[in-house]
Amino acid sequence: MTKKLSIVLLMLAVVMPVAAYDYAVPNVEGVTIYYNDVSENYSYPAVEVTYEGTWYGGPVKYEGTVVIPDQIIVDDKTYTVVGIGEQAFAESFNLLSVTIPESVQYIRDKAFQSCCHVKEIYYNAIRCADFTSQDYAPFSFGSMAYGTYVYPEDDPEYPDSYWSAYDIRTVYIGAKVERIPAYMFYGMGGTLQQADLSRSPYKIKTTKEGVTSFVFVGVPQEIGNQAFRSCRVLRSITIPDGVKSFGQGLFADCDTLATVVLPDDMTEIPSYFFMNCKELTGFVFPSQVKSINYEAFKNCAKLVDLSNLPAGLQLIGPSAFRACQNVASVTLPASLTTLGGYSFSDCTALSAIEIPAAVKEIGNYAFEDCTNLASVTLNEGTELIGNFVFAGCRKLSKGVVNAPARMPRIYPQTFQGVDNTMQVNVEGGDDSEYAADANWGRFFAPSAVENVTRAATDVRKVVRDGKVLILHGDKAFDLLGNEIQ
Repeated sequence: MTKKLSIVLLMLAVVMPVAAYDYAVPNVEGVTIYYNDVSENYSYPAVEVTYEGTWYGGPVKYEGTVVIPDQIIVDDKTYTVVGIGEQAFAESFNLLSVTIPESVQYIRDKAFQSCCHVKEIYYNAIRCADFTSQDYAPFSFGSMAYGTYVYPEDDPEYPDSYWSAYDIRTVYIGAKVERIPAYMFYGMGGTLQQADLSRSPYKIKTTKEGVTSFVFVGVPQEIGNQAFRSCRVLRSITIPDGVKSFGQGLFADCDTLATVVLPDDMTEIPSYFFMNCKELTGFVFPSQVKSINYEAFKNCAKLVDLSNLPAGLQLIGPSAFRACQNVASVTLPASLTTLGGYSFSDCTALSAIEIPAAVKEIGNYAFEDCTNLASVTLNEGTELIGNFVFAGCRKLSKGVVNAPARMPRIYPQTFQGVDNTMQVNVEGGDDSEYAADANWGRFFAPSAVENVTRAATDVRKVVRDGKVLILHGDKAFDLLGNEIQ
């Protein structure tokens, strides 16, 4: 008898949910919020917001509008609300709005998982620390999506199923917020897929949902890495003047982002900053920008005109504008000193480029596969054109390179895929150094001589008896360079 009773008690201990909180305290609106005591980590009484019961099956979830206070009082003792715990609001499907107070210093993993009907977030955490792991923040706000299935009453056998991404539309960033941590709003946008399962094959309709507006009430001093990455329905944003530090990849994969206004005193565009922003169009560079870093604008397919690069720009990093396939016009400022590898590769609409005199070396592959490029102007300061810089620029075969009197070095593959019929105009007309060079020389061979500008030299191509001949002065050559007597 005693043995059976102990087994029953053990089973009850297993199946009965254990309260996940230390305190349950109503806020001023009468909404009960649950807290865990974390005072042991602080020099003062402190709590973090948590959930009631078990997060995956507790009988009570947060709903409606929840305003988290800065402090709570329990048994005449005042506690500061310092954080939002792991999965604190998880699966609160009926939560519509949440206000995060100034006192919050951290937001843990999956804090808002599956809160798919939240419409507004008021984010006021003034000193919220960076997340220690990249895994955290994408699941704090970014996992608000949730899959749902809706069954029509008239025909439950053939449901319409859909993946619901977000109802969230607006995030308000409070007046006292000092910094936005890395990854804070990462992924607050996604797809909504609707499937009509009554048809075969199934018809799928995909749309996008998520945050459309970030409203800055104040001016944070710092915005961390990838803070707004993958906000896929964000179309415009203005970062207020006064932000001093910007992280990498800030707007990467915001594939509907069309308009961005940045502070005019911003001095660099960090790496990956606008990578894959395929709708970015009328971007105005801050006038103080000195460097555009690695892959900053990679795959920004709708950028067209880069004639407005800042006058003081010094560096364009590797792959900075790679695969910006509609960029047709680029004006590199005289201040530019560094042109990184792949910087404009695969910019297939680009037709002409002039390299400023201050650029001593052009990085490898810088203009590779710019298939519409037909005009290149080099200046006296260029000493080295890297490997494969103009490889695959097929239109250069019938185009022109305006070269300085002082010959820059090139590699055998610098012009890979460009025929030796490319015209090379040497400033001053003295091309003897070029003609004697092992790599430049192929553009000055007899078979290409008709395309080379030479001072006081009559060179022309003619057809005689069905054969193409090159007339050079009083001599004639075939296309292999053999003199015809």
